Parts: sequence; structure tokens; C-alpha cells
Amino acid sequence: MNFDRQNILTIVLILAIIGGGYVWYAYFSSFETGAPEIKSPVSNEFLRRASLLERLDIDTGFFRGSAFLELRSGAPPPPPPEARGRANPFGGF
Repeated sequence: MNFDRQNILTIVLILAIIGGGYVWYAYFSSFETGAPEIKSPVSNEFLRRASLLERLDIDTGFFRGSAFLELRSGAPPPPPPEARGRANPFGGF
């Protein structure tokens, strides 16, 4: 019985050494040698569109005009009867 326990411990030790070697190799092989390549976090398309937005000039005079200032908020019109669906159980009574 002692012989079997010694064999199991030997196998477990060998598997632990192999597993540790694999983890060590995987960890150190992930490092690149030489100068790292620096990649831009944004694409050229994004930079082109950001440049267009910076040059955009929006006239906000409409929001100071009388047509905009006289707008009033009202209740939305009720939906047509066929589009109403069932009653809202969380709605007010």
C-alpha cells in the first residue's frame, strides 16, 4: 500500500512541475522582444470626423427668435383606438 501512495505522489509532483513549466512559459512568451509597436487607440476615420465637427459652425439664432420662444408644450394627441393595446397596469386610476 505504501508503494501505491508513493507512485501517486510522484505522478502528482511530475504533473505539478509540467503545469508550472507551462504557466511559466506562457507568461514569459507573451512578452515581445524589441521595441513595442505603438498603436493608435482611435482610427483615422474617427479623427477625420472629429476634425469635421471642430470646423462646424452652428447658427443658434433660431433659438432666440420669436417663433421658437412662442412655442408651447401641450399634451400629446391620444393614439388611434386600434393602436392602444391593453391598459397600463401601472398607470394612474
